[in-house]
Amino acid sequence: MDRTASHRRRLRPLRRSRIRAYRGGWAVVTGAAREVGLGYAFARQLAAEGMNLILVDVLDEELTARAAELHAEFGIDVRAVPCDMADTNAIEQIEQAASGIEIDLLVCNHMFTPADTPRILDMPLDVHRRMIDINARGYTDLVHRFGNQMRTRGRGSIVIVASGVGLTSSPFTGAYGANKAFQIGLGEALWFELLGSGVDVLVMVGGLMNTQGDLFDRYPQWLISEPHAVVRRVLTAVGRKHMLVPSLPNRLFLLAQTRLMSRRRAVVSIGEFMAKGLGKTD
Repeated sequence: MDRTASHRRRLRPLRRSRIRAYRGGWAVVTGAAREVGLGYAFARQLAAEGMNLILVDVLDEELTARAAELHAEFGIDVRAVPCDMADTNAIEQIEQAASGIEIDLLVCNHMFTPADTPRILDMPLDVHRRMIDINARGYTDLVHRFGNQMRTRGRGSIVIVASGVGLTSSPFTGAYGANKAFQIGLGEALWFELLGSGVDVLVMVGGLMNTQGDLFDRYPQWLISEPHAVVRRVLTAVGRKHMLVPSLPNRLFLLAQTRLMSRRRAVVSIGEFMAKGLGKTD
């Protein structure tokens, strides 16, 4: 099945969004190197809104290419920071790139999970540790460093890109789901603690998106969202909501899993869903 993401379409400006107030300011977007990825979709929409960008990713050459494309197309300033969020020094590299400027928006979007989706006990311990470093500590480092700067200024927004599996559990990607649960818990608490500070926090609870080529062909196609559409809904919700599931089909899917089933039945249901989608039943 052809799954070419439609990132290259002409971008319409956001009519109602807190982001418009940041025009001419700076945003940090992590996980922004892949042309079909959600991070690059965020970067393109923010560039269209007139924001300058600090892009972060472990994929050095791809990141450099994305930065050059955005600068050429939108005329904004772009700083590329190739680094591995598993490295405890990554936050220092990002902060150094942000020296002399104020960050108005932080989009924590990077993630890591093994492509072969091993069971929890089959995944090597060093891979578990790397996943925690990237998906949990990496988010905490970014939120703590730039969140404190925003709170001091009384201005800024933070978007935490989590996933529905953080609410439902996810057999066969269980460690990934546990890290997403951490992100949701961190983001919701941060939102409450920053009420009245001038700093907005939005937790995005994403679902399946058209970012993985044909890897999602086994899943129901009505559950798969386009990244550019997700980004527009998320950026419009900043300052208005504390949590957003940006796709109606995924909202309905999560409603069934979290409200209409017992917890045990929900775990069995999502386990069977993941087994089929990942080809674990073959």
